[in-house]
Amino acid sequence: VGSLVPVVGGVVLASMTEVSFNWIGFWSAMASNVTNQSRNVFSKKLLADKEETLDDINLFSIMTVMSFLLSVPLMLYLEGIKFSPSYVQSTGVNLQELCVKAAIAGTCFHFYQQVSYSLLARISPVTHSVANSVKRVVVIVSSVIFFRTPISPINALGNWSGSARCFPVL
Repeated sequence: VGSLVPVVGGVVLASMTEVSFNWIGFWSAMASNVTNQSRNVFSKKLLADKEETLDDINLFSIMTVMSFLLSVPLMLYLEGIKFSPSYVQSTGVNLQELCVKAAIAGTCFHFYQQVSYSLLARISPVTHSVANSVKRVVVIVSSVIFFRTPISPINALGNWSGSARCFPVL
């Protein structure tokens, strides 16, 4: 728990001067982190059980189907009519282009998750979580460089202190 203090402190510093900071978004991100890491630990326990015949790809497949079945009712409840093709076209969005981009994004995410589960079968959940944190830092830094997003020294210090504590664990 003590090792999380620098990470959380780094997030606070990085977000402190952000104009679009939103507490709902912050707590949603924290909930996502907790559920993601809990899923990793749960999955690793299932993969480590030698009596079960569940391998990493089968577990990934089951988790994907379960996630889909749990998400669809929530999506329909929250989005409702916005999910219909006629509504999407009425907003001026090219439906065919949207479907192609969604299919490409879904395929890429599927392969990312498949590799992630294959890795989880071979390493500890803690190492997997730390590597995931490092991946996020790489994505943030890359996007700041690519999009030439100006950041203040406090934001840079927050990003560094939040991520630098992860590297010794690897």
